[in-house]
Amino acid sequence: MFGYIRPFQPELRMKEYEAYKSVYCGLCKELGRRYGIFARFTLSYDFTFLAILSMAVQTNMPDFTKIHCLINPFKKCSACRLDGVTDRIAAQEMITLYYKCQDQLSDENWVKNLPVRIVLPFFRHCWRNARQKETAHDNWMAEMMQAQQLAESQQAGPDPAAEPTARCLSLTCEALSNDPVQKRVLSRFGYLLGRYVYLSDALDDLEKDEKLHRFNPFLQHYNVSELKSLSYSPVVESLNGTIAELEKAFVLLKLNDWQPVLENIVYWGLKQSLQTILRKKEKNA
Repeated sequence: MFGYIRPFQPELRMKEYEAYKSVYCGLCKELGRRYGIFARFTLSYDFTFLAILSMAVQTNMPDFTKIHCLINPFKKCSACRLDGVTDRIAAQEMITLYYKCQDQLSDENWVKNLPVRIVLPFFRHCWRNARQKETAHDNWMAEMMQAQQLAESQQAGPDPAAEPTARCLSLTCEALSNDPVQKRVLSRFGYLLGRYVYLSDALDDLEKDEKLHRFNPFLQHYNVSELKSLSYSPVVESLNGTIAELEKAFVLLKLNDWQPVLENIVYWGLKQSLQTILRKKEKNA
């Protein structure tokens, strides 16, 4: 996952913002405790969202404690942790990061990949520990990588290219609850969320992919100049349609007190992330 699933802070109430930060800090602490201090620097907004979503479908409530922050050790911050959630999401993050590094090694040349090659032994060690706890997620990620490589070798368009990521997040979200009804909704929600993440990343990397002659599903029928002349409308329409369907799935979920935070991300944050990508392209034009 790539950091596109984040809250829109101006629309968050203070208590909701503090609750979001506490989950982020709790995950950061968990990563350091289980996988070492450097693992804490890998934390993304996406896995914070998954942790909150998982807590939102649970009946038991998490614990809030005060901890010292790595960035500012003289100031304590609130950290939120729930047994069976925080540790599981931390393991999933390390597994995902390892496979993302492997994917990057296959995309770039040896010199550009040197930083990744240097840190890969550390991530491999974390992955070996994490997969013992999250075997299913490790299997889903491995299957996703194989399916993604096949889609790219076939020069697939946006829909089939996004399918592996969508399928992986569908399985990941489905596993967040034991309730049969919730599982069905979470599966659909996760599928659309995975599609959104993949297509957002493809839009973000358009110019770089064209320059480096790398696969990008949106470059199968257009070049970057053509998409710019269309204000990226084919891509934006696909992403907005995905968000609209995702919102329909979200309203079917039965959530606890974390619902306002999740609503902010789903109804505001996803659209804001898309606008951030488009503004960056305008600035660099």
